[in-house]
Amino acid sequence: MRHALARVGSMRVLSLPMLRSSTFAPFALLLLAAPAARAQAPRPVNLTGTVVVVNQQSDSITLIDLRKMEAYRHVAVVGGPHEAAASPDGRSVLVTNYNKQGVGQQKTLSLIALPSGETIKTIDLGEYRAPHDVRWVDATHVVVTAEGSQALLLVNVESGAVERVFRTNLAVSHMLALTRDHSRLYCSNMRDGSVSAFDFKTGEKIKDVKTGKESEGVGVTPDGRWVWTGNRAEDTISIIDTKTLEVAKRIPSPGFPYRVQFTPDGTFALVPHAQASSLVVADVATQSLVKSIKLGLTKVAEPSTAGVFPHPDNRHAFVTVRNDNSMVVLDLKTGETLGRVEVQNSPDGVTYSPVQR
Repeated sequence: MRHALARVGSMRVLSLPMLRSSTFAPFALLLLAAPAARAQAPRPVNLTGTVVVVNQQSDSITLIDLRKMEAYRHVAVVGGPHEAAASPDGRSVLVTNYNKQGVGQQKTLSLIALPSGETIKTIDLGEYRAPHDVRWVDATHVVVTAEGSQALLLVNVESGAVERVFRTNLAVSHMLALTRDHSRLYCSNMRDGSVSAFDFKTGEKIKDVKTGKESEGVGVTPDGRWVWTGNRAEDTISIIDTKTLEVAKRIPSPGFPYRVQFTPDGTFALVPHAQASSLVVADVATQSLVKSIKLGLTKVAEPSTAGVFPHPDNRHAFVTVRNDNSMVVLDLKTGETLGRVEVQNSPDGVTYSPVQR
């Protein structure tokens, strides 16, 4: 969803606890002042693979060669795309066509080959409208939110069939999280300010957990123990205990917490803050905010942080910058912005494939 960039009070620097000893130690607390961060020179990224960026207003995705740090193809999709997910083998990416400007809610998914960018197929969801977030379940199935139908869908990518429907019966069921063992499915409901929990095998809704105003980004820790969600309209992050399905902790986090992702090792939560020009890093074990990384190398004074996706090495993250029409690569250990690649209009969702062009 689109947001106007705004300053949060006079906040430029956050004072946060030191990070606990970990793989990143010493991971010194660092908040780069925005002007200095933008002035820094690009550094070698030294990564390979393909980053896929979803451009909302250009009705396209951009494919980025990480080795060269260049956009090598813009691929047109049906319209109004918002999120994408790379397949388990990295050879394709599925894009949700959500809401096309001047047209309205869409009802399709675009399957694109990687690294070529050729369109494999378009999947029509029939009666189900406004697909937004998406995750692969296995090599042939994805789960996707159908916001306009107050539901989530299990879709067979090969046949195009909707094989299971998870009914939220709540408005603006926007983002989702699936446990690694595929036992639980979670979905944020923005208008209700809640997260719905489902039994993934049966489709049964277990509970709606009230979290906070306009709960949007949602993620589940790799061990399935905790669900984190950003309540963007009240600048808080709620942490749900998945054993009790109750909110165990609520953390103040100014600046419009927009998405939630976890490093693959489960050590850190990554939360873009759209109105603070930063990526907030939180310690999962202590459930505390430990670092706020200001975005560098952008062409705008106050970059609006949008999507985030962690690299498998647990050290780097790919972040889209909506009002800068770019994707930047962050070093989570040093807080540096290593590189910037220009994409198309209003980038939002971002994902990664290890497949190299």
